[in-house]
Amino acid sequence: MNRTKKILAIWLSLALLLGLLSACAGAQEETADETELSDTVSGQTLTAGEAEDNVFSLAADFSKTLNPITTTSSLNQMVGDLVYDRLFDVDGNFNVTSRILEDWYYSKSEGSSGYWVLTVRDGILMHDGEPLTAADVAYSLSRVFSSGARHYMAQMSRIYVSNYQGQVYIAGDYDNGLLPQRLAVPIIRSAPDEILKSTPIGSGPYKFSEDGKTLEKFDDYEFADDLPVETIYLRQYDGPEELIHEYESALVDLVVNDPTNIYNMGYGGKSEKRIIYTGNLHFICYNTNSTFFRYEAYRNAMTYIIDRETICDSVLDGAADPATIPIHPNSALYNAEFADSYAYNPQRCKDELEKGGCRDLDGDGMLEFALSGNKVDILINFVVCADNAAKVQEARRIADDMEAIGLTVNLRELNWKDYIAALEFDPDDEDLDEEDMPTWTWDMYYGEIGLTGDWNTLTLFTGDWYDDGTLNYGRWDLPLLESSVRDYLGAVEEARPDAELTMLQTLMQNSPFTAVCFERREAISHVGVITGMVPNQYNVFYDFAKWNVNLNG
Repeated sequence: MNRTKKILAIWLSLALLLGLLSACAGAQEETADETELSDTVSGQTLTAGEAEDNVFSLAADFSKTLNPITTTSSLNQMVGDLVYDRLFDVDGNFNVTSRILEDWYYSKSEGSSGYWVLTVRDGILMHDGEPLTAADVAYSLSRVFSSGARHYMAQMSRIYVSNYQGQVYIAGDYDNGLLPQRLAVPIIRSAPDEILKSTPIGSGPYKFSEDGKTLEKFDDYEFADDLPVETIYLRQYDGPEELIHEYESALVDLVVNDPTNIYNMGYGGKSEKRIIYTGNLHFICYNTNSTFFRYEAYRNAMTYIIDRETICDSVLDGAADPATIPIHPNSALYNAEFADSYAYNPQRCKDELEKGGCRDLDGDGMLEFALSGNKVDILINFVVCADNAAKVQEARRIADDMEAIGLTVNLRELNWKDYIAALEFDPDDEDLDEEDMPTWTWDMYYGEIGLTGDWNTLTLFTGDWYDDGTLNYGRWDLPLLESSVRDYLGAVEEARPDAELTMLQTLMQNSPFTAVCFERREAISHVGVITGMVPNQYNVFYDFAKWNVNLNG
């Protein structure tokens, strides 16, 4: 079967199954305790699945390191969650726990910088039989930066670590009373050159076999007696199509899928899907050089024209959660009352634009505005990366709704190279030759950013994309907004609600960007094989000792 026909077959299979299988809601587990389901596919009874070889197997990329800190393979990171404890676990509701810490607290006095103090639990053994220590924690965190582990460097932001008498002390470039949300980092042994090894020593429920092809239960793990399987087999990853085939053949028992990704091809077979909530925010950002969006009243109005519910339910087929503020609705920090006041309302959008001076000044059915006494036609260049079909569909929906209230939109669907070139163009660059000047500049762009559970959005409107590596393509300079975000992040717990409200109010008043939704992922397994699964974006195997794995069909 050629690739196109195979993908079509997979999608048809999924389409049939979508009417039969339900996804879990929130952090609730989805169970399939019945061995036979009453629903049918093409006249055949949909029975519980089984592992082809009666063993529990995962895919791993042996061409890349299995080191959980330095690997660039998402499959190997997933395997690593069974071998290495993370410093903090962050669940699907963005709550923080830790198996390896006895206590942690944020210390900050008025007029001083804040820092975190972590106390490591006694009695946690690593795979070499030695106890886990504060030195191991400090080593793992510091080696993120010395090894150039970009994934965790971006997740953690810059921190400074020391340890003394069983405690770890952490400070950052800025105060952060929510720092544990950023520290879902694997912990390895602090032996010399351990960071250079493909399989360093960990303290998780399983350890690598000598040949590295299986995971064996670690008997000194505190919940070892409750682990659902003794051995987990690792199968070589040979590419996305082969992984689909191995999953559909039940040779691989669990996969993670991103339904909004440009490489999403879907998984067929009799499957159950569990939702993985993520901090990956879709947003619209505005350009300070825009003739239209340089005015905050027009930026402020845009939140009301985004039909987030329809985008998530219809355009993204349920693969995202709507959000009017850059905080996930599952988070305890989500201010629902405040967020709801900025929800989809086209008439409110039009009213706010009219308050700012937008009118149909020439009777053509489209809005214009007056500038220095002259009528200015509104033409908004809206940029989206054409390489991602999901984002294109989202942008088209938003552009259509903008057109419906009288805003003329030129949606420019660009390949990745041209998309980035458009965002990086600086009209004030004195070195540009006249022939290098484009015929248009962007006014708004559709983007995505991975936020951690502290909901730090500074990178969207501070610094410079070239010098600082931020996403501030709009070249914003908003000191009051920046200080409100830093005050919120640095606040002690009792002061955080007021600091958060001030931050949100300041954000909506300035509106350098507008939140749209948070992406979801899917943990996919065969029907009836796994129960008790509550995956999160950092650890698919969260609370693995509470799982049940049925390998007998």
